Amino acid sequence: MFKKSLRREEKVSGFLFVVPCMLQFLFFFLLPLGLCVYASFTDWNVLVRDKTFLGLANFAELFRDPKFWIALRNTFYMMIPIPIYMTLGLLFAMACNKKIRGEKVFRVIYYVPYISSVVALVLIWKWLFNSEFGLVNQFLGLFGIEGPNWMSDPVWTRRMIVIMIAWKMIGITAIYFLASLKNLPAEYYEAAMIDGATGFQQFKRITLPLLTPIIFYLLTVNVIGSLQTFIEVNLFTSDGGRGYGVATVVYYIWQKAFNYSQMGYACAAAVVFGLMILVLTLLQFRISNKWVYEGE
Repeated sequence: MFKKSLRREEKVSGFLFVVPCMLQFLFFFLLPLGLCVYASFTDWNVLVRDKTFLGLANFAELFRDPKFWIALRNTFYMMIPIPIYMTLGLLFAMACNKKIRGEKVFRVIYYVPYISSVVALVLIWKWLFNSEFGLVNQFLGLFGIEGPNWMSDPVWTRRMIVIMIAWKMIGITAIYFLASLKNLPAEYYEAAMIDGATGFQQFKRITLPLLTPIIFYLLTVNVIGSLQTFIEVNLFTSDGGRGYGVATVVYYIWQKAFNYSQMGYACAAAVVFGLMILVLTLLQFRISNKWVYEGE
């Protein structure tokens, strides 16, 4: 009898521990997701209470809108920084993994951009890349090079955002890599040195394969994050740039929902874009078996 009572108490206690997570999942994921899917089939204006059922009309209009395809192209363009900051982050992590002087100071310096306010960073970059008095164009002028109009030309604005994102993400990427490097088994390197392996051979045959799990994790998370680029676009441009050349899909959804009050249409775009991210993520998991080292 005592054992049954104890088991019952354990089950109740376990359930009570799980309840907050279940409620959070229900109210902050399942219900909003269900509302979004339902609203995508309606003509929902946030200023009007009633919703008119439209069927697939929102989706048909979405695929006919050239701005959506431009925004989708720009969204995939924002994935360019990923290989840049992952490569530089790995190099910085390997440098910090060595016992060098000022190692801790160096870690703080390259981590500061990540923890800094995005608004502050954008203001700094707007000042640096100002076509009239920006330091970048002034530096190029020293070599007789006429700097581009970074803020007015969508092509250069996209490039500027790519550079800023890459610079901002190096620090946190290096921290992940550094933590992984600290946990690599030392005996592998000892055996490699006994066999006469060079530093590059050790990196290629030991370090890189053992880092593939964290590389896969960072690649998956960063791809999802890059596809959701919004704040930088919204701060650098007020309307998506000339010819909508800077806008991303998330910016497109936000503009339709809150600037034009087309919440149903915005939900349809969000559903389509969410499915795209899901398919891309599943594809990454599918091909991960071919290159991610799982260990023995």
